[in-house]
Amino acid sequence: MRSLRRGSPSDAVDHARFLTAAECSLDDFYIFDGIADASGAIVDFTFSYINPNAERRLGVPRESLYGKVLTEVRPFMIKSGLIHQYREVVRTGVPYTCEVFIDDEMIQATWLNVQVVRLGNGIAITSRDVTEHRRRSDHVHYLAHHDHLTGLANRTLLHERLRQAVVHAQNQGRRIAVFLIDVDCFKQINDSLGHADGDVLLATVGQRLLSSVGEADTVARVGGDEFVILMPDFRGIEDIEHCGLQMIRNTSEPIEIGLRKVRLTLSVGVSIFPEGGRTAEELLSNADVAMYNVKDTGRNNLCIFDESLLLAARARNGGSTTELVDEFARSTSV
Repeated sequence: MRSLRRGSPSDAVDHARFLTAAECSLDDFYIFDGIADASGAIVDFTFSYINPNAERRLGVPRESLYGKVLTEVRPFMIKSGLIHQYREVVRTGVPYTCEVFIDDEMIQATWLNVQVVRLGNGIAITSRDVTEHRRRSDHVHYLAHHDHLTGLANRTLLHERLRQAVVHAQNQGRRIAVFLIDVDCFKQINDSLGHADGDVLLATVGQRLLSSVGEADTVARVGGDEFVILMPDFRGIEDIEHCGLQMIRNTSEPIEIGLRKVRLTLSVGVSIFPEGGRTAEELLSNADVAMYNVKDTGRNNLCIFDESLLLAARARNGGSTTELVDEFARSTSV
């Protein structure tokens, strides 16, 4: 080890105790000496000490790295900006902590929790592999934001993206479209086939809807046989009509369930920001109004919301158009 100097007997004891602790640590541990420029500012570092865990992580004998320049051995330090953070630790004395994903020639596909402290004109770094923790955390996050049956976005994720899209549209003067899609007569189909086959149908519908839209669009299953598509940008109404009719055509292709071929149709309602609603709730409510207009006029079609549809909605059987919005608000309330 190059960074620690031994003088008095007490220094030798401290050195031996430190070395024992470092060698036995379950974490990766490094000491780097600073390299100063002409003005005295630290610009890079050399390897001074590497413990056995870090040696195994790097996959090379630690002695082969001592004295070598950090950024020459690990160009990743420059690309990731970590070298700047390390220099700042020496300059300010303020410790630095982060989680970083590393995938280079020495460390492959690994999340590390990194803690950096100043040690004279150099730094001491402790790092720990948190890849499995991140995977579990990412999986929990995925489950909380995706529908278990179709793998599509669920209400929670739709809510987040719809809110963001509305704010962005307000700030940028853009338009967004919300499609509310219902599978026609699905209850009867589900009852005749059985719930297991009904689930297969819903998963297939989800994939066909996904194939009908662009990468920037969000396809969500919001419950039962209802889906919502958020289109955060489009050129004109003809794009909306083309996309909606493409969904209907794709879904109408026969779906094989065992020895049977099942054909489905969709009723699609669309609301457009800002004329079809200025909030997430208004956009969903008005898309619902447009979708029920399709149901009332023969199903298997597309309708874009306008104010005249509200009168028909209110006259229809008591006319509540708020059920989906109420459920949406309840499921996403804090």
